[in-house]
Order: sequence, then structure tokens, then C-alpha cells
Amino acid sequence: MSAKKISDILTFLETKAPAGTAESWDNVGLLVGEPSTETTQAVVCVDLTLEALEAALQSGAKLIVNHHPCLFPRAGGLPRLQPGGRPDALATLIFRAIQKGVSVIACHTNFDQCALEVPTGIAHALGVKIQGRLIERAKGTDDSTFIKLVTYVPESDLERVKTSIFGAGAGQVGHYDQCSFKVEGTGSFRGDPGTQPAVGVAGRLESVLEYRLETILPRGLQKRVLKALFKAHPYEEPAYDLYPVIQAADPRNAGGFGLGYGFYGSFETPIGFADFTQQLKKTFSVPGFYVSEPTPAQVKRIGFVAGKGAGFITAARAAGCDVFVTGEAGYHAQLEGARSGITVIELGHRESERFFLSVMSEWLTGLGLQVQTLHTRLQTFQS
Repeated sequence: MSAKKISDILTFLETKAPAGTAESWDNVGLLVGEPSTETTQAVVCVDLTLEALEAALQSGAKLIVNHHPCLFPRAGGLPRLQPGGRPDALATLIFRAIQKGVSVIACHTNFDQCALEVPTGIAHALGVKIQGRLIERAKGTDDSTFIKLVTYVPESDLERVKTSIFGAGAGQVGHYDQCSFKVEGTGSFRGDPGTQPAVGVAGRLESVLEYRLETILPRGLQKRVLKALFKAHPYEEPAYDLYPVIQAADPRNAGGFGLGYGFYGSFETPIGFADFTQQLKKTFSVPGFYVSEPTPAQVKRIGFVAGKGAGFITAARAAGCDVFVTGEAGYHAQLEGARSGITVIELGHRESERFFLSVMSEWLTGLGLQVQTLHTRLQTFQS
């Protein structure tokens, strides 16, 4: 098993869940550590905890991948870590990770929006057909989350250029990689007396058989991909264009769901509420949960969003859901849901995000890392 640089792992994650899709208030990516650090192993968990750091140190893993950022923005910027100040449990963990050379990556709202394996997996486990996202986002808006790269390459160097930019993270479309398009044409140019053209001579107009090469990349990989392009391209001044890209939800998916938060879906045949709750316990491996009243005799359509879902109850109600499942909503949000005729189920924040663990572990395992997954929960005192 070959070691991977943290920078290469970040590039891989950027193709899966681009940092540009995270909310503006979020803090994702490499939060602790050096991009040049190498590792063969990773620990995946929802939060940075003592258990997670100890697991990394015991196994020799130099990387922890969390769902929740260990450094979170606040008014005025990021929190300050002052080792000489008042002891803080989280700051202590972060300083210890730095001292031991353990990097920490957060993949939060970018994961929530991009990882289609989560709604697909939950819907399959519960036996519902997805109708759509509770909140849908286009892949790439005015801030150019996704970019199309167009360049022009002589035939003799086409494969080398493609290999280089694909290696930098370009060309990922869903579950396919190395995606591109080429069309043949004729390029012309004339260099001034100080140039050293790869084809022809300086000061003379040249015509060359070239290919227009197109591919797509997340905005976060722009510098890396362009660097790879310039390194592999034979010309002194490679011609290239970058275009913002908007990708709507794929209509071939169940309900045409795409980038966004949560999902809503329907049972082919309505099931009893008691049967639904049993299936919910099995899917999320929980012994129980909070349920608002009244509860429906049968469940026809459900909505789901992981984490704190108080702000999604209205969307679930508008989608015609009988039941809305989330991690936490709070008393007043549950009460408002009940008044509007929708039953709200609270699984627990971490419990609702367990699919982050399985999907992220699958991603990193596919990259060639040995992964340890921690299903940590807040412990309660029992007398």
C-alpha cells in the first residue's frame, strides 16, 4: 500500500465534494497539518475527539477526516488558539495533533450537498423512492463552482496533456473520470523575434493541426490543473479558456435529484407508522428517538436531512411529507411542525450523520488508504 500525500487526498476530495460548494459560513478542507505529509491510513469520524486522535496515533494514521470542522468561523474570523491561555479541550486536541504530525480535514456542507450516495443509500435502506431534494442547488452558479477548461493542443502532445490535467483532478463527471471532448482544427500563430516556438520558426506565420480539448474541473483545482497544463503543453504560450458551468439535476436519477440538501421520497405502498419507525431504527442503528405528536397511522412520503434540520421542516411540509426525519430540530420547531400537520422525528445529530462515515470511508478506501471508522456518540450517565 503506497503512501498518499495529504495534498493529493485533498485533490481527490475536491473532485468528490468541491470546497466551492460549501456554504460561505463553513470552514472546510485542510484545517490542521501540512499538505506534504504522507499517510497510508486515515481515521474517519464525525467530530475531532480524543478517541479519534488516539486511534490515529495508535494506528500510525497521519490523517483524520471529520464531518464537522474542528475550527469553525465566528464573528470576526476564526477562533484563536492560544496555548498559553486558558486550557481548552478542543485547542488541546488540535495542538497535540500538530505536535504528532496528524492532519485534520473537514468535509461538511460540501459533502452534504455533493455526496449523492447518502440520499441514495438512506432511501434504499428505508424502501422509498426519491422524488427530489428538500433544497436543490445548481452545480455551479455565478460563483463558478465548476469550470470548463478549453485548450488547443497539437496531435503529437494530446495524450500527454490529457494525462497531466486528469492527474491534477480535471475530468471528473459523477462516477466517471478522465472525461473530455476533442475536435480537430487548424491553429495559426506567429511569434516575435524573441520567441522559441515548438513548431516552426520565430517571425513566421505558422499553421498547425491541433485539437480543441475540453474538460471540466472544480474551481478549487483551477491553479493545480493549469499548472499541470503548462507543464505538459509543448507551447511557450498555451492558449486556453475557462468558462463557468451550471449543471442542473440529472433527470435520469430518481426524481431528478442533484446538488442540494436532504431529500423527500415516497413509499410505493404506504406503510404503518410503527413499521416505519422500526425500519428507521435499523437503518440508523439507534434504539429510539424523539417523535412529535400526532403521528400518522400510515406513512406515504418522508423528508430527511442530516444534522440540524429545523430550517427544513417548511420545505418538507411543502413537499407533501407526512414525516420529517432529521438529527435535531428543537422543541419549538417540532411544535410548529406538529401544528402544520407533519410529524418530526429527531434521531440525534451524530446519529443522523452516520452515512458520512460509510461514504467517506468508501471514498478513501477507493483511493488506496486503509481506513478506520469511528461511530462515536455523546455518552450519557447511567446510575
